Amino acid sequence: MKKRWSLATLLILAGVLAVTVALAPSAALAKEFKYAGPPAFTVTYPGFYTQDSENPNKVLYRTKQEGTIPIMEINCRDFPVPGMTLATVAKEYAKLIEKSQQTTVTITSEKPFTTKDGTPAVEATLTFLYQGFMQLQISAVLTLKDGKWVYVVIYQAPGAPMWDAPKSLTFKK
Repeated sequence: MKKRWSLATLLILAGVLAVTVALAPSAALAKEFKYAGPPAFTVTYPGFYTQDSENPNKVLYRTKQEGTIPIMEINCRDFPVPGMTLATVAKEYAKLIEKSQQTTVTITSEKPFTTKDGTPAVEATLTFLYQGFMQLQISAVLTLKDGKWVYVVIYQAPGAPMWDAPKSLTFKK
């Protein structure tokens, strides 16, 4: 009787361990993008993202998941609008997408965010109709640092799990 309980307990623990390992993201599967700057920063993203040979938005780095969405873009550029502030970065990013996609972009959420190194930023979610037929959602972290506009965005289907890659933006001191 005691052996049967021990075996049952062992099987339950093995099952729990297997599920935990299968569902937990592995740090070994993560990749890191490094930008020497200025400003110098890194972004950690899922290892199954591959660099995209297309770069229609002319960003520093663009990845996608196995040839489809989600698509991640990382960029660092001069301020496109004089007087841009953290209060306006999401609005200015929306205008950038509206111009490149010839569509209307809606900012569905926008809140203050602090990067891991303590840099003030904005976390925003935006939506738009891609090529007139496919609704897309953008998860973004946008900030201003050392005279540059830095952003990490992920384009994905609405309702898809939100990836934390934009939140991994970390500036080097």
